Amino acid sequence: MAWANLRASPIIGAASSGGEKAVNRLYRLVVLGILVLAAPSAFAEDALILTIGATHLAHTHQTVAGRNSALSTAGNSVFGIAWEKRYYNGIAYGGELLLSNNTISNSSGNGDVASRLFLLTLKKYHRPWAHVYPYIGAGVGLADTHVSGVPGGTGIGPALEVDGGVELEWAHSLGFYTELRGLYVPGGVIYGTRVNMSGVGLYAGVSLLF
Repeated sequence: MAWANLRASPIIGAASSGGEKAVNRLYRLVVLGILVLAAPSAFAEDALILTIGATHLAHTHQTVAGRNSALSTAGNSVFGIAWEKRYYNGIAYGGELLLSNNTISNSSGNGDVASRLFLLTLKKYHRPWAHVYPYIGAGVGLADTHVSGVPGGTGIGPALEVDGGVELEWAHSLGFYTELRGLYVPGGVIYGTRVNMSGVGLYAGVSLLF
């Protein structure tokens, strides 16, 4: 009798109905999410990207190795190499190495600050027109900063980036790559202070698709 009353209870029935509606809503949201992520917007392949660039340093006057120093605004020897795994839904993940140098001047003379960034990246490609792939992305990793002429002048710190650009596909296996990126690189600690290499960069190069 107790079980019969429980099955007939309007409270239990309402709760069951509400639970089914919640499950149905969740199911629809999951299906919608899968459809959005699965919508074809780019391609499925591997890519090797080689770039050269120009950078603009945000902090040009810093204390480096205990001395007030001036760093060049523009970087030199700016190179990048990246590998990506791309999918039909436009999502791409991979790894990236960025290299750059800035000159430094202080009371002890002139030198260089070399920066190496190792990043894990995630991008979203779109295809509004044939052979044109605009994208946005982000990356996180480590920065290795070295100051020339300073014993033990190497420090490792975090690195973050946001980027966007356009890839123009020349042929099925070759593309022209452009990219604007913002870099947050607070730098590693060298003699008690960080060498901040944050700034923006403009890159161009080629992408090899396979």
